[in-house]
Formats: sequence, C-alpha cells, structure tokens
Amino acid sequence: MKKIYWLKLAIIACFVLTALIGGGASLAQKTQVETAGQKYKSIKVLNDMPADQMGKVMNMMSASLGVNCAFCHASNDGDYEKEGFEHKDMARKMMTMMFDLNKVNFNGRPEINCNTCHNGRSHPQPSFPLTAAKPAEERPKQPEKKPTVEEILAKYEAAMGGAANIAKVTSREIKATRVEPDGKTTEPEEIFQKGKKLVANTIYGKYIVSEVFDGKTAWKTGDSAKIELKIDETEQIKREAQLFANADLKPVYTKLEFRFLDRIDGRDVYLVLGTLADNSRERLYFDVAMGFLVRRTASSPTILGNHVFQVDYLDHKDFGGVKLPTTIKYAMPQIQWMRKIVDVKNNASVSDDKFAAPAVKK
Repeated sequence: MKKIYWLKLAIIACFVLTALIGGGASLAQKTQVETAGQKYKSIKVLNDMPADQMGKVMNMMSASLGVNCAFCHASNDGDYEKEGFEHKDMARKMMTMMFDLNKVNFNGRPEINCNTCHNGRSHPQPSFPLTAAKPAEERPKQPEKKPTVEEILAKYEAAMGGAANIAKVTSREIKATRVEPDGKTTEPEEIFQKGKKLVANTIYGKYIVSEVFDGKTAWKTGDSAKIELKIDETEQIKREAQLFANADLKPVYTKLEFRFLDRIDGRDVYLVLGTLADNSRERLYFDVAMGFLVRRTASSPTILGNHVFQVDYLDHKDFGGVKLPTTIKYAMPQIQWMRKIVDVKNNASVSDDKFAAPAVKK
C-alpha cells in the first residue's frame, strides 16, 4: 500500500511540474514583445526594437531633421516599405553609426541621437559659428528655504479659487476649439466632466474622435469604434482627466517631491517630481508668483531615448469662482496642437452614458 501511495504521489508531482513548466512557457510566449523585424517588412536596422515604438521613433527622427515622412518614404502613397530611395538608405547608415557610437562610448545608452547633429535640419552643418556662442540661461538662484510640496499645492488650490469654490462645481459642459499647428485649421470640441469622469470630443466634420476616462479606465474611439492605444497613450488621457480642475494631486501620484527652482519663458517655476503607481515619473511645474500648474511632462523610453509628451496650461480665467486654463498646448516630437476653451457651463446636467465604454463588436 505504501508503495502504491508513493507511486501515486510521484505521478501527481510529475503532472504538477509539467503543468508549471508548460504554463511558464505559455506565459513567456504571451508576454514576449513583438519586434519591428517581426511585424514589418523591409526592416534592416531596427529589427530588435519593440514594434510599438515605431511610430514614436519615426516622429523623433522627423522632428530631428525637420522633415516629414515623404523625405525618406518618397513614394508618398502610404506604402512605407518600398525600397530604392536614397534618403531611406542614408537614414539606415546614419542609425547604424549612431548605435555604434552609443555602444562604444556610452555602454549602449542613447546619449547620441539624430538631433545631436541635425538639430532640426535635414543635413548637419559642417561649418563653425563665427560669432560668440550665447551663454546658456542660468538656473535661477535657489531659495534658501525649500518650499514643501504641501505649500506648493496649497498655493495652487488658492490660485484656482479655493477648496470651497472647487467643491461647488460637480460637473461641467465645455465648448472649445482645437487649433492645428498652422494656426488656421480648427475643429470644434465639446468636453463633459462629471466628478472624476471626463470625455473630450473632437469633431472632424461627421467624424468624431472621443477620449474618455470613466474614473478608472481610459480609452479612445473614432465614431464609437475603439482605437487601439499604447499603454502610455492611455495614461495620458487618464492623467489629463485626473488633473483637470483638480488641485488635490496627492491621490494621483504615490509620491510628490520638490526638486528645484527652474524657469519657463522668463517666469520662475517650482519643479515637482511626481511618481506614479508603476514607478514612472512626471514633471510638474508650478508658477512661483501665481501658483498655477503651468506645465506637465511625461516620457516613455524608446531605442532613440525618451519620447516626451508635454502639456502647457496657460491663460487662466475665472468660471464661476474656479480659474481654469483656457489655452492648453500639447506637444510631442513632430506633433503639436492647441485647445482653446471658449465657454464653460458649471453644474450642467451630464448623463453617465457619455462615459460608457463602447460596445464590443462580435
């Protein structure tokens, strides 16, 4: 009987071990990152780069050279995999050189990138300046007594109108205009806020793009059809909703830390580093004199270095006792736009249906 017992136990153990090994292999397969070389054709240098970095990296290259897609993908017909273009071949050589320089000199860290030499020009300038270089702007003198995060946030709350006035507004219906980089092309926007929920609709004729945060989850749709987003893109929709008309930032970040006094456009600002639940960090800049949050930057790593997403909050105006930024500038490499708020209706009747997730198509 004992032999049969131990034999059964051994068999069970084998099954368990096999399941664990098989399950581990299955999990590894599921979490394996798809590379650019696996997803796209005609990849010769960026083969090992995660495929979801492709859009960001292409925009970083375009911004560094001050060109658009057609500079390298000269077919201009949407087929980016066509070969036989001089600039595309040269870009591959330049990237190989860049990666080699970083490997040999910086242990593979992306210290050198396209912008290091190009600086917004399609061809690096081999000439030397004939005039004295302008000295770099000095960081403002640091305060003898560092402000606490609590003091900075208290001033921000007071600048917005105070806790009592902020609490009085539980919902908003906002009319705004999206302004494209040329400063002429515009699209109407409608924004609805209710508690911690927010939806922003941009209307392109009959096509409506919506960015939604229901208090827990964020997503984006085009005419109610869900648009696939990267994790960091979802986070930016969520963060903009969390920070809008909200001075209570401590629940948003797991840690807030004052770093130093800085300067933006000639105005002194306090830089506060905000750490999120996933240990990523964002930079929050508060105007020293006025108290407002005037800039937020977030970054996500790529093979070329950090891809930066920046939001500037400007032109604060009073709407029923609460001051909101009426000019909001969004910027990332090769992509910029602006939102101009033109009307705010406080405590409007906003249906929860506006924040409902789109139905899953079968």
